[in-house]
Amino acid sequence: MDLFLSVLASSLIFIIFKSFPAWKIDTLQAVIANYFVAFACGIFLFHDDIPASDALEIGMPFALLCGVLFISLFIIMGLSSQKNGVASTSIAVKMSMALSVILVMLFNHALIGLSTILPLILALIGVFLASFTKTSTQDASTHLWMLGVLFLGSAGLDIVLYFSNSKWLPTGFHEGIFAALGFLMAGIMGLGYFIFKRLRGEIHFDRRSWVAGIILGIPNFFSIYLLVKSYSTLPLAPQQILSLANVGVVIFAAILGVTLFKEKFTIQKTIGLIICLAALAFSTGFG
Repeated sequence: MDLFLSVLASSLIFIIFKSFPAWKIDTLQAVIANYFVAFACGIFLFHDDIPASDALEIGMPFALLCGVLFISLFIIMGLSSQKNGVASTSIAVKMSMALSVILVMLFNHALIGLSTILPLILALIGVFLASFTKTSTQDASTHLWMLGVLFLGSAGLDIVLYFSNSKWLPTGFHEGIFAALGFLMAGIMGLGYFIFKRLRGEIHFDRRSWVAGIILGIPNFFSIYLLVKSYSTLPLAPQQILSLANVGVVIFAAILGVTLFKEKFTIQKTIGLIICLAALAFSTGFG
């Protein structure tokens, strides 16, 4: 249930982001506000589980690392969407699942065989077919480095979230508090970036965007918190959880795109979603 709710929360984020252009919301300001709201959610819900100061000192560097990845990946995603196209950027992020799954398996000395590779291959093919659309961008070749950074950075974030919960954090360090601290670090850095751009006259304060960030912050918190929690609550291998989470978001996002935003349900996308479902079946079946 934790993983399903995490996927559902991630899908709600998709709906909210998709609605931003229609409401003329500045994404940067909304995301900064969302980080502080996500932090507040964690503290409000789990304030009784705030660890002692010595445990906080141990966990803070990992929370800081998550915060750096949260905000930096977001900024690069925004730039890459403009320079390389939304489709290419989306695929780079989603395909990072392959690297994170393989690294988790290697770190855990998991047996790599047909039962583990087949679902991953199916997931990659399905994600690609469901996500890929032809776009035309000028001078995209000079910005391909952004796709590489997103690929490696997104996989790195998955790895940090997994190992923080399973190996790095002190015993009893609550997942909700750790997620909240990561969002706080991202919010502080994002606010600094906003102030810098504001002083240079490159951006103006927009109240609606900060209100939109409040709406975004709640599902964003639960998408991360429940994903981290699922590593300890589900009787599945970590690589299976990563695959299920990524493929699940692709399926939900595609369905929501068709039902809510009237996106075209092409034959290619249909085949991709069917392959994604097959990957889900193999992942759970081989558990």
